[in-house]
Amino acid sequence: MTAIEPVTSAGAAVLAVLHAAAFPEEPWSEQTMATILSLPGCFALVATDGGVPVGCIMARDLGDECEILSLGVDPERRRRGCGVALLRATLSESRRRGCRSAVLEVAEDNLAALALYAATGFQRVGRRPCYYRRGKCYAEGLILRIGLPPISANR
Repeated sequence: MTAIEPVTSAGAAVLAVLHAAAFPEEPWSEQTMATILSLPGCFALVATDGGVPVGCIMARDLGDECEILSLGVDPERRRRGCGVALLRATLSESRRRGCRSAVLEVAEDNLAALALYAATGFQRVGRRPCYYRRGKCYAEGLILRIGLPPISANR
């Protein structure tokens, strides 16, 4: 069973290991993770399965909008609901913080991520030409956004 837990600034090493597993072509270092976690409004969540970290997400509360900085799942644990659980937990936290929307960037050739985001309700609002390096080539970056309805005060 997957559990979702917040990551403190002391969790930069765990985030770096998970990011390297998910994105071996461009891993973020422990120092990069620590720097991101120290930015105002940043928060991170980790998914664990039996106590073992299997995925993570990092986001930044920008006031009215939350920017999802990275979402990664260990390749051996993909397609088991971990990514969607992390994404939903982040959107819920963003709503709790008062954000009205969430935005992210994804490579146009990352079909699994695009399917996840589309199934969650994200819509394309822009693109970044030649944004993601793919060896000697580049992939377009797509900018996706989802509106976040406010949490009702009556609940």
